[in-house]
Amino acid sequence: MSPWAYEAWRLAAILVLASFIGLLTGQLSWSLVIALGFLLSFHARQAYRLDRWLRGVKRVVPPEGRGVWADIHLQIHQIKRRSRQRKRRLAGILKEFVRSTEAMPDGAVVLSPKLRILWFNSAAQRWLDLQAPADNNQLIVNLVRAPAFVQYLSAGDYSEPVTIPSPVHPGVVLSLQLVPYGEDQRLLLVRDITRVHQLDQVRRDFVANASHELRTPLTVLTGYLEVIREDVKGPMRHWEGPVQEMQAQVRRMTQLVEDLLLLSRLDESEGAGDVMPVDLAVLLSQVCEDARALAGDRLQITLDAAPELGLRGVESELRGVFDNLLSNAVKYTPDGGSIHVRSAEEAGELVVSVSDTGIGIADHHLPRLTERFYRVDSGRGREQGGTGLGLAIVKHGLQRHDALLTIESQPDVGSTFTCHFPSSRIVLKSRGTAEQAPRRSSV
Repeated sequence: MSPWAYEAWRLAAILVLASFIGLLTGQLSWSLVIALGFLLSFHARQAYRLDRWLRGVKRVVPPEGRGVWADIHLQIHQIKRRSRQRKRRLAGILKEFVRSTEAMPDGAVVLSPKLRILWFNSAAQRWLDLQAPADNNQLIVNLVRAPAFVQYLSAGDYSEPVTIPSPVHPGVVLSLQLVPYGEDQRLLLVRDITRVHQLDQVRRDFVANASHELRTPLTVLTGYLEVIREDVKGPMRHWEGPVQEMQAQVRRMTQLVEDLLLLSRLDESEGAGDVMPVDLAVLLSQVCEDARALAGDRLQITLDAAPELGLRGVESELRGVFDNLLSNAVKYTPDGGSIHVRSAEEAGELVVSVSDTGIGIADHHLPRLTERFYRVDSGRGREQGGTGLGLAIVKHGLQRHDALLTIESQPDVGSTFTCHFPSSRIVLKSRGTAEQAPRRSSV
């Protein structure tokens, strides 16, 4: 019999007995009231004992006996047993988590939605000089105050890590990346990249020094080849072709060295140099004139520049960005094609786009176009005199101006390269002041 059925039979039996006694004594109402009062006091006593038992009061035994209260006690006992088992499992999992994170060579800091420190491992304590429990519940920006890290948190784009010097270990370079997880929580990963940073610096120094040293012999070769070409006459005329080919290769090597030196200079400093208001319409007009001189009569180059828009930046670096985009468009657009340059303000940012009707680029090449020395067609690139560094220079130049580059292309149709500058870089020439707005992160 189920507990509730037993309880119903017991209630019926008590009421029948009370009615029988009431009929015998002539006090039916009082007999029923007394019976119901007895039942109410019994259940109240059982509820009171159960409440004190659940509260953990000592020397209080759980309800016993048959009926619904015994069943309730059994259910609660099973729930508590399952809860204890679950707590033991969770404690074991937590212990293993702590052990595994303590064994990690990288630092790990668990942050709340408001970026307060909830927990950190020993590696994070070592690299960031965190102290437990004093630093628990502290804002991470109050303890790691590197400007690059503060800007990284403010930007809200955590797809890439940020590099900062260690706040406690001179010469140590750290990579920090915020990883969202769970219910709006954050995991801050801290990695020592000093060795990688040193190797990268060695690479940059080598490229810069090697490129610098190559300039002198290339200059000498250029001079001698000019003299030899003038003397290649008469019976020596069969040397004219080889000499011209040597001159072309020397020019290509010279351009490669110049591009490498420019990239080295861009790598040396994080932000743009002497920032000044730049007349964008005039700059684009000059770049387009250079591109027309390069293309001759085989291409139509048009410009649609908003005359009121200026740009805060370094004019020489911006010229290098737009020169490379235009020269690429000229190189890879067949005869009779067209190139259109446009500048405008869209959605609070300044965009400069270069569109062509060239050979186009397949989708799988687009993510790698800004890598150094990457070419879609290496043979064609060499024939055109390209070094494979033009778009890398464009990317670095835009990053130094808090801007980003997007590329849209379709094979045999054409390509559009668009530079997106944040509103903080816009200068309206009618007012002569820069629009002030939060900067967006660059990629």
